[in-house]
Amino acid sequence: MPELPGRAEFWNVGYPLWGALNYLTLLLATGFLGWALWRRWRIWRLGQPNPDLGPWDTRLVRSIRLAFLDLFGHRRFIRREVYAGLMHFFLFWGAVFLLIATTLGAIEFNWHRYIARYTGIEFPTAYARTYTAFIWDIFGGLFAAIGVGMAIVRRYILRPPRLNTLLDDGYVLAFIALLILTGFLVEGLRWAADPPERRWMEPMGLLFSLPFRGLEEGWKLALHRLFYALHVSLYAGALVYTAVRFSKFTHILLSPANALLRSQRPPGALRPMGDLAALERFGAKEITDFTWKALLDFDACTNCGRCQDQCPAWASGKPLSPRALIQDLKGYMEERAPVLLASRARGLEPPPPRRRMVQDVVTPEVIWACTTCRACMEACPVFIEHIDHIVDMRRYLVLEESSLPATALQALESMERRGHPWRGTPFTRTDWAKGLGVKTLAEDPQADVLLWVGCTIALEQRSQGIARAAVRLLRKAGIRFAILGDEEVCTGDPARRMGNEYLFQVLARQNIETFRRYGVRTILALCPHCFNTLRNEYPQLGWEGEVVHYTAFVAALIRQGKLRPLKPVPTTLAYHDSCYLGRHNGIYEEPREIARAIPGVRLVEMEPRCRERGFCCGAGGGRMWMEETGQRVNRIRTDHFLATGAETVGVSCPFCLQMLTEGISAKGMADRRRAKDLLEVLAESIEGDGPPQG
Repeated sequence: MPELPGRAEFWNVGYPLWGALNYLTLLLATGFLGWALWRRWRIWRLGQPNPDLGPWDTRLVRSIRLAFLDLFGHRRFIRREVYAGLMHFFLFWGAVFLLIATTLGAIEFNWHRYIARYTGIEFPTAYARTYTAFIWDIFGGLFAAIGVGMAIVRRYILRPPRLNTLLDDGYVLAFIALLILTGFLVEGLRWAADPPERRWMEPMGLLFSLPFRGLEEGWKLALHRLFYALHVSLYAGALVYTAVRFSKFTHILLSPANALLRSQRPPGALRPMGDLAALERFGAKEITDFTWKALLDFDACTNCGRCQDQCPAWASGKPLSPRALIQDLKGYMEERAPVLLASRARGLEPPPPRRRMVQDVVTPEVIWACTTCRACMEACPVFIEHIDHIVDMRRYLVLEESSLPATALQALESMERRGHPWRGTPFTRTDWAKGLGVKTLAEDPQADVLLWVGCTIALEQRSQGIARAAVRLLRKAGIRFAILGDEEVCTGDPARRMGNEYLFQVLARQNIETFRRYGVRTILALCPHCFNTLRNEYPQLGWEGEVVHYTAFVAALIRQGKLRPLKPVPTTLAYHDSCYLGRHNGIYEEPREIARAIPGVRLVEMEPRCRERGFCCGAGGGRMWMEETGQRVNRIRTDHFLATGAETVGVSCPFCLQMLTEGISAKGMADRRRAKDLLEVLAESIEGDGPPQG
C-alpha cells in the first residue's frame, strides 16, 4: 500500500517498536496526569454545591463566544496589555496547533495502517498532509517559539514587579523551550537527510537543517534518533512534572474549565445564602464552607498578579493583595485537604486545624480591606471570583464571631434600628424635598416611576443636591414620579457586603413588601449601590421589576428631546466611573453621553484608570463606614483627577461625590477644583438659572 504524502511518521526511528514505546510513554504520562487531576477533583469535592452552575446551554454558548469571538480571551488581553497579550496569544495558539498536528498525525498514520488498508478509504486530512505541514510549522512551532522568547524576555529582562514566580516559571519555560527546540532539531535533521518534495512547505525544517547539511549520513540519523527520544521524554516529563507539582502547566487545563464554570449571576450580585434558618454554619470558616467552584478558583489562579496591580486596597498600602489571598487559600487547601479526606474515609470528625483559615491564613485586616470594587475580577484572565470568597469570610466573622470593625458595627446597628447607616444624621428622609412639592407613592399611587432616593442622598447634606436636581429634571421632562419618603429603608447593600446577610434579607423583604403593596414596576435609582442591589439581588428574593439608574434614564430623555441642555456650563470635566455602575453593571457610555450633551463641557478621561480599569473612590463594600489604614484610597483617586488638569470631577454616585469632595479639600484645592454629580451639572445647563441650591 502506498505511503501517505508528506512527512513519514516514525521516520528513521522505526515502527512498531518506537511507535509502541512512543504511545506507551505518552499514555503513561497522560495517565499520571489524569490521576493527579482525579486527586485534585477529590479535594474540590470537599466544597459545597455550586448554586451558580446554571443551564449548560447558556454556559456553552457563552464559552463558545469567548472562544471564537474573543479568541479565548486574547483579544481582550491584547487590548489591555499589548506585549503580554501577544505573548500569551503566540504561546496558546502555538500549543493548540502543535497539539492538533500531533494528534492528527497519529490518527492519519494509524487510520492508514489499520483501516485504509482494508477499506481503501483514507482519513480526510491525509490527502493534504504536504500542505498542512506548512500550517503546523508556522502556526504551531514558530508561534510557540515566538511566545517562549517573549516570555523569557518578559520574565527575566523586563521583569514586571508583580511577577514573583521566577523559579517555577523557569522550570515551565525550560520545558517548553527544550520541547520546541528538540522538535525543530528532529525536523531539521530529517529535512537534512531526506528533503521533502515541496521544500517551502516546511520552512522551519529548512532553517534547522542548515547546520547539519555537511554532516555524514550516519550522524544525521543517530542525532535524529537521539533528539526524537529526548523530545518524547520532555513531553512526558512535562506531564509528570505538572502532576507532581500541580504547576503553572495546569492552567492550560484549569483556565478553560474555570471560564466555563464561572458564575452566571449578574456581575454585581453576590452569591445568595438561601434560607438562613436551614444553615448549620454561616459563611466560610473552613475550606469545606466554600463551594467546590471556589476551590477550583484557587487552583486555576496563575499567580500572575494582575488583580494585585488593579486593587485599590493594595495600591493604598493595605494588607490585601487579591493574588496573595487566593494563593494563601490554595496553600491552606493543600495543607488541610489530606486531613479532611482521611477523616471522611474513616468516618471520623476531622481534628482541629493547625492554623485557622480566618485568622491565621487570612487575617481580618485583609478581609476588611476590600472595597468590593471588582477591579481584581475584571483584570483576572482566568475568571476568579475574589469578591465571593472575601464576602464568605466576612459572613463568618459577622454572623458567627460577631467580629467586625467598630465603626462598621455602628452603621449596621443604625440600619437595624433606623433603616439607614447614617448614625447621627440630623435629617429625615424627606427634609431634602421641602418646598419642592414632591409626592409620595401614598399620595400618588398611580405614578409611573418610583424615584429611589437612597439613604446617602436623602440623609447626607452634600448629596441632597443630587435629589433636588433630579426632581427638577424629571419635571422638566414631564415624568410622573413619586418617592416612598419615610417608607423607604436601606436596600441592604452595605449590610450584605459587610457580611450581615440576615440584616440584608430583613431590609430587602421589607422593601419588597412595600413594592408589592403599591404595585411598583419601575424604579429610577439615583445611587449605583441601590441600583445594583435592587436590579441584581432583589430577584434572588423573588421580586422582579424594571430598575434603571439615572444615567441611562436621563441619557434617553436627552436623546428623545425631552431634556434640552442649552445654557453653556464652561468647565473641563473628568468623569469618574463608579465601580457599581461601571464594572458591576457595564454602564460606561451613558454618563459620558450626558456630559457631552452639555454645552461648554469639555470631557476628559483619567487615563489609564477609566472605564473598566477605573480606580475605586474607596467607599464600597462598607468601607464608607470603616477607618482607613495606610493611604486613603479617595486621595489616590483625587490625584488621578488633578493630574488631568480638569476643573471638575464628574460623578454619578453619592459615595464618590463625598469621597472626592474630601480628597479635593485634603489636597488644598477646594477653591480651584470641585466634585459635582452629573445631574447637578445638567440641571445648571437646562434650568438656565444657575446651579440647583443645596
